[in-house]
Amino acid sequence: MPANNVVIKDQELPFPDESDLSYSDHEVEMEDFDPSNECSICHSIREYNLLALDMVEEIKFLRAEVIRWRQALIKYLSPDWADGLRQDILDNVFPHFEDRDAYNWVVNTCYDGVDPFENPEQSAFLRRLREGTDDTSINYL
Repeated sequence: MPANNVVIKDQELPFPDESDLSYSDHEVEMEDFDPSNECSICHSIREYNLLALDMVEEIKFLRAEVIRWRQALIKYLSPDWADGLRQDILDNVFPHFEDRDAYNWVVNTCYDGVDPFENPEQSAFLRRLREGTDDTSINYL
């Protein structure tokens, strides 16, 4: 799910009346941040969520690139090395943030409690990359 399609649940934020608040109505410059002002706090929470969403999408992209290029490299390796890389193609590409409270808060708030790195769609995509059968696999080398 691209970050620009993710909806952050306002009901989780400390708004006095959520019904008339939107991102565009309450834009606050960071220079104007005032911790005693509830709107500034909400803006900071939104900015944190948007940053976290962008970081999740960037990690997903970079992880896919690593798998994609490892798969492309396999055909240029000796059989022993190629077999080893095939077995290890997913090594060190899965982030482990589930023990972090901030990450769990973002997952619950922005992804309805479904870890964006472990959802079925993402798993199927990575499986296709691992097998070299995805439309975005590198087959032109």
